[in-house]
Amino acid sequence: MSLSIHGLRVYLCILECGSLSAAGRELGMTQPAVSNHLHTLEERFGVALLTRGRPLRATPAGECLAEHARRVLDGVSDMETEMACHTAPHGPLVVGASSTPGELFMPGLVTEFSARYPDVALELRVYDTDEAIAALLGREIEAAVVGHEVDDPRLVGTVVGHDALVPVVAASDRLAGAEISPEDLADRPFVLREQGSGTRQTAEEGLAAAGVRPRVAMELGSNAAVAGAVAAGAGIGVVPLRTVGTHGSVRRVGVRGLSLSRPFVLLTERGRQLSPAAEAFAAICVGEQNT
Repeated sequence: MSLSIHGLRVYLCILECGSLSAAGRELGMTQPAVSNHLHTLEERFGVALLTRGRPLRATPAGECLAEHARRVLDGVSDMETEMACHTAPHGPLVVGASSTPGELFMPGLVTEFSARYPDVALELRVYDTDEAIAALLGREIEAAVVGHEVDDPRLVGTVVGHDALVPVVAASDRLAGAEISPEDLADRPFVLREQGSGTRQTAEEGLAAAGVRPRVAMELGSNAAVAGAVAAGAGIGVVPLRTVGTHGSVRRVGVRGLSLSRPFVLLTERGRQLSPAAEAFAAICVGEQNT
């Protein structure tokens, strides 16, 4: 009786989900179909693989099979990826971006990519920076562009662009267009991006270097939301320079000694063989930096 790669996947899913019915829901299969794959494996090896309590747990033989199954499936994945390198870019490609690169850097890039590689079905998922890194390490995506450099030995980072951030106030604010010192910001409320955002990290690091500890009155999930709240008088915001040009109700504030610039960084997983489509995507990202 031959082994089925799909059967091994089903078996590992049973272990992860803890029941046949839950595994069926996860895989889009009926419970009897899941049960048949389990029984086939048990007949093939002549051992019980799972206890029959709740939740289901692996027997010692089942643990042994699970270890081998994971190695086999990893090997199959590596084989498929390496064989794909012998073909032109085609098929699905899922990449990620944190919100600011996703808003400002990626639209032109993905348009160019799709024009060059019409046989690739490109999907762009937008996260905050921490979520993008987690998705990359979880292999939900093949590459990600984020708004700051990442110190993680599991990742390879390549700077592919730069972004200037600027403090802004409502157009009616007395500070609009003014040149001020960092001390003038001490008692003002700030509207910043959420924790985990590259924009937030760059803003806090730059303000701290200028001797400013911002009093955060509001945290919002996008640059447009920050600009909107600032325009309504909620406080001082820090947004990408390109956002100012699209929002007529906010104005820049010049702060002496304040430098707010951050890179856009292409992240890939160290040691992971990228598909031809992902290699082509990375090449366009790097080419964008050199234009």
